[in-house]
Amino acid sequence: MINYLYNSRDIAAYFKWAGVSSHQEKEYLNYIFQIGKDILAKPLTKDYDVFEKAVYRDLYYLWSEGYENEFSDIATIAPKGAVSLICDQEFINLESYMKLLALHLIFSRNLPYVHINFTGLMLPLGLKGEFTDFERNVVIACETLHLTTQDVFAQPFDLHLGIPDEMLCLCLEPEFRKSLSAHEDFRKRFLKNAASRLQELKKTSAEIQEKEEKKKQRLLKRKQAREAAKAEKEAMAKTVKKASQKTSKGSTAKKEQTKKDTVKKETPKKNTKETK
Repeated sequence: MINYLYNSRDIAAYFKWAGVSSHQEKEYLNYIFQIGKDILAKPLTKDYDVFEKAVYRDLYYLWSEGYENEFSDIATIAPKGAVSLICDQEFINLESYMKLLALHLIFSRNLPYVHINFTGLMLPLGLKGEFTDFERNVVIACETLHLTTQDVFAQPFDLHLGIPDEMLCLCLEPEFRKSLSAHEDFRKRFLKNAASRLQELKKTSAEIQEKEEKKKQRLLKRKQAREAAKAEKEAMAKTVKKASQKTSKGSTAKKEQTKKDTVKKETPKKNTKETK
């Protein structure tokens, strides 16, 4: 059996297809480089920097060709004029798609299988040819990429008997999966880093919230102090106004009384006696 080894284009295509975020790409590259002897082409296993540059170069190429996510045309993965290494040349799109599925199972070690209906692949992959040739190429791709199939009851299904028009479970071969278990599962490191980062964010958030709360308290106290000062000033103004009004009323009453007294003094007394 051919022991196919992935190249930088395959890794880059998986990043696009699986939607690997930019801050996780280095973790994926480190992991795939660690197990490089099992799955990478030999020239890429010698120097990590060379491998990384090759993957990023292919990432840019795929982007320029319009291959950006899982909904992009699989036919744009293989460059124009590329020669199929596993399947027949007319089934090179099937080869590209099967490599994506295999890489997904490799990177997602806790994922036991993926559901797939091979019968419905010909049209979306743009494959042309006889269905019998398609069935033969599916078998070749699975055997080369260390993949096995099971039915929905988790029973082994032999693709040599033909492809059924139903969902199958596509899995990594047990021995191949076991060989990968010798390497660290980088997703666990992701979870640890994520948990650590979450704790840091919680701590930072709590500190920011505490500062904001203190700021609110200070602003509230200042507002209360301003309102108290304003209320005190208004109360004092009212008191002064009342005192002023009382003084004004007293002064007016005194003036009126003085005026009356003056008028009374100046008015002559009438002679009440009548002349006989």
